[in-house]
Amino acid sequence: MEAIVKKTESNVIKPYLDWSFKYMFGTEESKPNLIGFLNLMLNPESEIVDLQFMNNESLPAGPNLKGCVFDIICKDANGDRFLIEVQTTQSVNIVDRIIYYTCRLIDRMGKRGSEWDYKDIKRVYSICLMTFTFEHNPKLRRDIQLYDTEEHKVFSDKLNIILLQLPCLRAESMKECNANYEFLLYLLKEMQNGMKTVEQLKKEVEETKLPQATKELFYKVLDTADESTLSESQRMRYESDLKNYMDTMSCIEFAEIKGKTEGRAEGRAEGLAEGTAKGLAEGIAQGIEQEKNAIAKSMKANGIAIATISTCTGLTAAEIEAL
Repeated sequence: MEAIVKKTESNVIKPYLDWSFKYMFGTEESKPNLIGFLNLMLNPESEIVDLQFMNNESLPAGPNLKGCVFDIICKDANGDRFLIEVQTTQSVNIVDRIIYYTCRLIDRMGKRGSEWDYKDIKRVYSICLMTFTFEHNPKLRRDIQLYDTEEHKVFSDKLNIILLQLPCLRAESMKECNANYEFLLYLLKEMQNGMKTVEQLKKEVEETKLPQATKELFYKVLDTADESTLSESQRMRYESDLKNYMDTMSCIEFAEIKGKTEGRAEGRAEGLAEGTAKGLAEGIAQGIEQEKNAIAKSMKANGIAIATISTCTGLTAAEIEAL
């Protein structure tokens, strides 16, 4: 059964999909968007005026070691490297992964031969946009460098990591944004939510007091993300990515519901006498099964593939077909 991607009222593609983000910021045509993105994020003393895209694959450093596939990697006229990544699913070792990827960028600057003396190492900036939070007390932005804990100062500016925990952006309108980069993150958030059109978002931008150059950047980003401008092949790629994203989010949602329900069942059962606990556990187990069926039925109604529903819920294809 083919999945049907549900349309929203918006005519803007969702930016936090793998293909979408690269299309909006990682092509020669969208390079001005990326330059503007980096200037807003880094606020450098000298604005970045040009970038060169680099090979986004990094081979393993040795036998049996893991390679890297970066989302977007580029360098400026000074040779400084920039890695931009979007993470939509949380993993246990997300911070270690970001550190590893950042260090691989430095490793790629090394040259063969005994005469190399490390003088060519340039600054590396790793910017990670996360659609989740990973810490107990999250904040929207964390800027990380190598720091001398005794002297209380930056030890080196060669390694820079910027972590953006997007759920921490509380602004409900552009009027509530403060730093320039927050305006861009707000714009991307509204595009991802899919409740506003290109025209509505452009109007919001126009009503701000941002510099005209920043407004023009946002207009350009919105024009790039206008779904009506996609070619047929681009639209097919986007909808394929959107389907995969929706399937993944459905699996995550089911896993969270299942974990909470089973946790409550276990806790309640342990607190009761054995006979009562057995009856209660059986009743809750039945409730879990009913909840599982309801979720599977909803996923099926939304056109999600039977194989994906089976993986998420544990139900067989026959059980899903019978719903």
